[in-house]
Amino acid sequence: MNDHFLGRLSDLVLNPSRLMENVKENPRWWQPVLLILILLSLFTYFTMPIAGPEQMEVMRDGKLMSLLSEADWQEQYDATLNMSESKRIMQSVIGGVSAALMVMVFCFVIGFFARMSGGVGSKSQGMGVGTWAALIPFGIASLVKLPLILMTESVYAVNLGLAALLPESDPTAPLYLVLATYGDLVTLWGVVVMVIGFQKVYSMSRNSAAISVVMPWILLSLIPLGMTLIVT
Repeated sequence: MNDHFLGRLSDLVLNPSRLMENVKENPRWWQPVLLILILLSLFTYFTMPIAGPEQMEVMRDGKLMSLLSEADWQEQYDATLNMSESKRIMQSVIGGVSAALMVMVFCFVIGFFARMSGGVGSKSQGMGVGTWAALIPFGIASLVKLPLILMTESVYAVNLGLAALLPESDPTAPLYLVLATYGDLVTLWGVVVMVIGFQKVYSMSRNSAAISVVMPWILLSLIPLGMTLIVT
């Protein structure tokens, strides 16, 4: 069995079925969680000088601007441009920790749905399936996006899904936001791997595993999507 850390990373891309068979025997979910924390911290650190001002510019044209005066907006905009190194590091670590916690909560919810759908497995196994699969949208996607963001000097210009097909990438347009949420190809890849995982680990049928993963993903994704639609 190819059951070591680098082997699992390789199987995540090349042989997800074998990966999930190993996860069933030994979840080791803390490994992908730690890797996600590290990768997202680094991703946040390197993209913050681009993402911060760009988000403020988008915010200026959104509904939240009505809550700020022009002077307040300018002050916050200048703060994103002149962030100290210590604050940048702190914000990066917070971003990594937040991403890791979000993944853990999401995986716990998915595991709960899988058990409610008749799946047979432990909470630790469910966390293992979810966190290893989450390395695709959180780890691989970050590694692919980082050089593209640095080259284009824009977070919103980089899309790995259907939103890139829109003639004009207005990051506040409802269609753009929906496609960016549900049409991201790397995220969908991660969802497919998660379905394979619960099918293997929880001894579920493919349809039951798909419903247990896809429905919570759609519902949970509606929360940030809805909040974004409201404030933009």
